[in-house]
Amino acid sequence: MSKPDKKSRDAEKVARRRRSLAQAAITVIARKGLPGVTLADVAREADCGYGLVLFHFETKDRLLLAALDALVEEYRAAWHARSDAHDDAVARLEALIDLDLGSAVTDLRHIAVWTAFWAETSRNADYRARFSELNRAYLARLEPLVGTLAEQEPPAADCRLIAGGLSAILDGLWIESQIGHGLGEADWARARAICRAYLGAFFPKSFGAETNR
Repeated sequence: MSKPDKKSRDAEKVARRRRSLAQAAITVIARKGLPGVTLADVAREADCGYGLVLFHFETKDRLLLAALDALVEEYRAAWHARSDAHDDAVARLEALIDLDLGSAVTDLRHIAVWTAFWAETSRNADYRARFSELNRAYLARLEPLVGTLAEQEPPAADCRLIAGGLSAILDGLWIESQIGHGLGEADWARARAICRAYLGAFFPKSFGAETNR
């Protein structure tokens, strides 16, 4: 196999640097919120010069959008990996719930950043588009899983409504986690139990009391 040429190596180097700066921006956003972030803050967090951040992103808006895109890609990769590791619908739903409530990619730091971007969606069309597309993709993953359960336990409600309700509950639990001093493991366990209780109302054989972990 031939070695990558210089152009490819340089492109990969640039991509790595942009990813590292986006991650530094995420850390700063978690600490200061979106309005308080500056390119200088990100440069300090990344331990590089201000000029390097300016070279790669030119403006704060472009850097923040790159940070949001990095969050989205990390989250999507995690949900694919978690749910695709299982064969049956119940285990896949369990994996998605566990991912969303207390995992490494949806811990309090990450959720603080998600919430900061959420708060700006009414004013920023780019953020709104990202969240809209992500929500559609997430529901496209949830709905077939709920539909599979419905083949064994036909629910009283439409499968799309059940999937939408679960997604809304997860969003609400994320927001709740930002109130006060955040959540500990016992609180995350309760949050996961809320989701399973919701699904158990429609699918008692799969998520009923006797199946609770």
